[in-house]
Amino acid sequence: MKELEYKVYKELKMNNVPSAQIPKSVKNSLLFKNLQQAKILDTRRAGRGSIVFVKDIEAYDTFFNQHFSEADNVIITKASNILKLRDSKARHVESKPLFLLRGFSTVTVNENEVNLKFFTETYGLFSILSPAIKTSKICFVENLESFLKAEKLLGIDYTYVHKYGRIGIRSLSAFECNEVIVFVDYDFNGLDEYLRIKSHFPGAKLYLPDNFDELFSKSSKPIKGQQKQSKRVSESILPEVIKIRELVSKRSYFLEQEILTHD
Repeated sequence: MKELEYKVYKELKMNNVPSAQIPKSVKNSLLFKNLQQAKILDTRRAGRGSIVFVKDIEAYDTFFNQHFSEADNVIITKASNILKLRDSKARHVESKPLFLLRGFSTVTVNENEVNLKFFTETYGLFSILSPAIKTSKICFVENLESFLKAEKLLGIDYTYVHKYGRIGIRSLSAFECNEVIVFVDYDFNGLDEYLRIKSHFPGAKLYLPDNFDELFSKSSKPIKGQQKQSKRVSESILPEVIKIRELVSKRSYFLEQEILTHD
């Protein structure tokens, strides 16, 4: 089955659906016609149009589970999407957040003491899925290269954190700490990440070097493609956000954080 069919049948499982909203390709399919002929699906008038609804719930559940067994019973993966729908992106994939950590002290990870200094010096980093972390000072670093060198800029007192992919509010709730600093690219995306983190940790600060203006003047680069401001970036009244937002908006240039950790 295709993604479109899955969405239609999933919606019918939960709600009545206006007939006009069901694509013709689904209505004309043999499967849909068979469900109507078997009186598993039925149609009735509603206002100026009609709605399609599930008439035989038990039979429909059997049909749905046979065709979409992963959808409600197990975590959906790209592999199961390919096996069931021939498309890895057909359904939303539930993935566990992967975090990389570096540091030079002992931290609490999932209620266990972890000598982060040992892993950092021996293996370069410590990684974990879906962590619960307690530590005194955290620095969230946007890009991997900067994450691997951040202590050269900010010292050894922080636990440095880099997430595979954008960090969300749910992931941020896994951290318990006293101080947060955010080290990101100086562009709209970086500002959005900073404000997202700050919405969870109100005391979080954006790392802004003393020579930022000089660095931006000498080392900023043109933005390729279109990078749009999120609503929280465009509406922010924080001085540090306004400063960077206006520079990026007026010049269409941005400053990569890697320049700060350049050897």
